Amino acid sequence: MPQSRQVGSMQIYGAPYSLGKSHRRVVVVCVVWVSLSIWAPLHVYCQIPSTAGQVWKTYDISPFVKVAGVGSEEHVVHWILQQTGYEKWHGKHAASLSASGAKLSCYHTPDMQTKVAEVVERFTADVALPHRFQIRVIGIGSVRWRQQASETMTAMPTATAGVQAWVVPRENSAELISRLLARNDVEELPVGPVFAANGVPATLSGVRERSYIQDITINSSLPNGWQPLSATCREGLSVDVQPLVSLDGELVDMVLRCRIDQIERMASVSVAVPVGNRPDVKLEVPQISAVRIGERFRWPVSRTLVIGLGLVPWPVPGQNKAASAGLFTEIKRSDAIVVIEPRLRNKVPQQSAMPPSDLGWMESLSYCSLSRRHQHSD
Repeated sequence: MPQSRQVGSMQIYGAPYSLGKSHRRVVVVCVVWVSLSIWAPLHVYCQIPSTAGQVWKTYDISPFVKVAGVGSEEHVVHWILQQTGYEKWHGKHAASLSASGAKLSCYHTPDMQTKVAEVVERFTADVALPHRFQIRVIGIGSVRWRQQASETMTAMPTATAGVQAWVVPRENSAELISRLLARNDVEELPVGPVFAANGVPATLSGVRERSYIQDITINSSLPNGWQPLSATCREGLSVDVQPLVSLDGELVDMVLRCRIDQIERMASVSVAVPVGNRPDVKLEVPQISAVRIGERFRWPVSRTLVIGLGLVPWPVPGQNKAASAGLFTEIKRSDAIVVIEPRLRNKVPQQSAMPPSDLGWMESLSYCSLSRRHQHSD
């Protein structure tokens, strides 16, 4: 058995002299390994590289999360990445950004920490009475409304081909919207105007799924030896808007994402089943027109922002003027417009209720792509 002796406050273990040298070495090695297994977790820490002078900081985001709801910390993380650039977090120097429901943790250079702190403050300042924004999506059959409204609109730069943006004085925006909604060729997204809180994304969407026969599958266990293979494709429009007011309350930064998918037609083809009595089966191939838009804007909080998405597919049933509101039977294009009107902090509006619809309108899947492109495929 190993022998021990007390030296001060330490207990030293050793092997008895009756054992051979090889056995004593084995006992000493085992004792050393046991000691290291106890000591190492308490005294050895992983050293994070700080080749660029990175520092670790945490920020309290609980005030925003309490108001915006569970999971809203991801909005802070996404905005930081958008404002600072995704490449800044995946370079040659170690960096980290994460958030829980109460705090945001960041490991980066002091300069980047300053930027992160500014973004966090924009989310957490005065959260009890946040700024709000009224958002509505309108489709107009003709582009001539632009000529009539040009006197009150000031153009803003955009990055996507075909997309235009303007700011309108608040005293003129209500009149502009009234004139647009009074047109005979106008349709508004059935959800109506939606209110977004500061820093929280709002989604206006109308999507339906359409089933079709995509292929056939051979299965010997079935009576006929085969069965049709069904598939679904989504058709509709989704606009996602995330506004955030500057610390001085004078400007609004906003990220807009738009996704439109319209089924123009179903191309059919007949194929012969290679088993049984070899019947002909009609398969379908969807021809889809798709639009993807991602833009960022900054404009004065005292102005209304009007964004023209261009003549894009409008897979929306007519709730205002069209006679048949129940089917996506009319393949058309509209001059789609997104209107964002900032509201004063001390006037909290009530969100409009979603009108009933027989189409099964549902919330679209989240669309997080920020690629600035405009696609159309025939």
